[in-house]
Amino acid sequence: MEEGYEIPDLNLDPGVQVQVLHDDHRVQEILQVEGHEILDFNMYNVVQGDAVRHEDDELPNLNQIFGAYEEDVVQDQHQDPAMQEASFFNGWSAQEFCHLNMETASYGEDDITFEDYEIFDVQDQSNYTDKEDFQVYSSHVDVVFDEEELDTSSDDSATEPEIIKRRKYYSEVEKTSIYGALLASSINGKLVARDTIAKIAAMFDVRRRVVQDIWTKAKKCAAAGVEVDIKSKKPGNCGRKRSAIDLAQVLTVPLNSRGSIRSLAAALSATKSTVHRSFMDGRLRRHSNSIKPYLKEANKKQRLEFCVSMLDPGTVHDEPRFTDMQNIVHIDEKWFNATSKNRTFYLVFNEDDPERCVQNKNSIDKVIFLSALAKPRYDEEGHCYFDGKLGIWPFVRKEPAQRSSHNRPKGTLVTKSITVSRETSRAFLITKVIPAIASSWPREDVGKTIWIQQDNARTHILPNDEAFALAVAQVGLDIRIMNQPPNSPDMNVLDLGFFASLQSKTYLRNCSNMDELISNVEEEYNGYDSNLVNRVFLTLQSCFIQVMKADGGNGYKIPHMNKERLERLDMLPTSLTCDIALYNKVKQTLLN
Repeated sequence: MEEGYEIPDLNLDPGVQVQVLHDDHRVQEILQVEGHEILDFNMYNVVQGDAVRHEDDELPNLNQIFGAYEEDVVQDQHQDPAMQEASFFNGWSAQEFCHLNMETASYGEDDITFEDYEIFDVQDQSNYTDKEDFQVYSSHVDVVFDEEELDTSSDDSATEPEIIKRRKYYSEVEKTSIYGALLASSINGKLVARDTIAKIAAMFDVRRRVVQDIWTKAKKCAAAGVEVDIKSKKPGNCGRKRSAIDLAQVLTVPLNSRGSIRSLAAALSATKSTVHRSFMDGRLRRHSNSIKPYLKEANKKQRLEFCVSMLDPGTVHDEPRFTDMQNIVHIDEKWFNATSKNRTFYLVFNEDDPERCVQNKNSIDKVIFLSALAKPRYDEEGHCYFDGKLGIWPFVRKEPAQRSSHNRPKGTLVTKSITVSRETSRAFLITKVIPAIASSWPREDVGKTIWIQQDNARTHILPNDEAFALAVAQVGLDIRIMNQPPNSPDMNVLDLGFFASLQSKTYLRNCSNMDELISNVEEEYNGYDSNLVNRVFLTLQSCFIQVMKADGGNGYKIPHMNKERLERLDMLPTSLTCDIALYNKVKQTLLN
């Protein structure tokens, strides 16, 4: 043990001795108490960077802590009576280090040893001169903490204020939420409390300036009498300016050069990404164009006459309304294919591409069907008691195979398509359509006239066909035939939408031969939703209105009525109305 210093007076009870022992890197401080009641020393440390300073700003004079050395004790140590100032590690003064807790505590005779974080070193330093400030009589003493033993997680240490993350851009949803909170905290456009902005800023973890800007913009919009707009002005006003195409130049490009984005970009001398961006922005639109029948003036006039004939004569003077069309049966033929040349599938990323092989692409199995469809009927509770699906019949025959093959032996009955002629159509009407109507037609309409609507194909029979009239007379019903206007497939519900829908449903089934194709079509027809059939009839009436607006032409778009939503709300009408002005215009056109 090296030399020590005895400090007899700490402004406490006598008998307290503090020994500071010099060692190479560590000093142990021992307090020896002789059974007296002394004041409690609590050393609280706050770490700030590389230094150690005390929490309190006002500390007692250092002389009250360390005391003064007796002259007889220091005579052999320092002959110079100059007062020395105690300086702590890294330039921090003793006033920033010590804290005196003035509560009393009783200690026994055992030595009291500080915890590890309270042990400090003693190092010799140069002479200290500021004796007026501290009145320290110790010599060459400097107390510093061992850096390895500093406690940086004290509960009493001061905590740094939480730093709010500041963002430069806030989404419209966040701004709307902040504005909603401001409205909830305001009355008549004025905030209720002075600290409302601060509270809302803390609530949404934003700067107060952001909340103030939102409130200021809202007040300016309200003062101007316009809708409140708190959207950011950055979108579209910052960043690299995108190149755009001239829409007027697009109009000069021939339609044949606008079939794809690549060809249009080449015609405009622009990049494909620029043209595609214009399409995504809505400045360009995709259009699927289908060939429509050519209409002469006589055809247009016949189409107008047909549309007017579908109006209820009792409503044309006030509010023209179409008839319910419940007594009309639409018939037509349609080729159904087993598959199409091009199909679209969705596959897993590493799934193998499917292979579809046929012997000849032009010899894919297909069958022509005759279908009869009427408008469904519902009771007062909305239940369908007549679905309108009278039947669908394939034009095929069974005949024995002429020779053997690896699929079947000779003489096996195979399905073959037959050629449709007027005699074939007459036979199907007499043997299939009329019996289907007689067996399933609602009994309340037995005495009413039932019209079979067909197109003007040469294979169809004439309205005054004698064989057909004889067959109708045998069933006891008033069934007649009427032709729709020429070149007008949009005047028949089958060509208008039913056949296309039924074909797409048939493609969902697997088919490897003609028999499976026939079975698939019949199953899909029988399972077809009657509500969809009812919607097609309403679409037909909306097409009548568009034809009247187009003066009998077919260059119109099929309107969308959102029939599914109206049906769900039980607001779907049974028939549509026509504007009286439009009706008068059509009548005037027909007179001229």
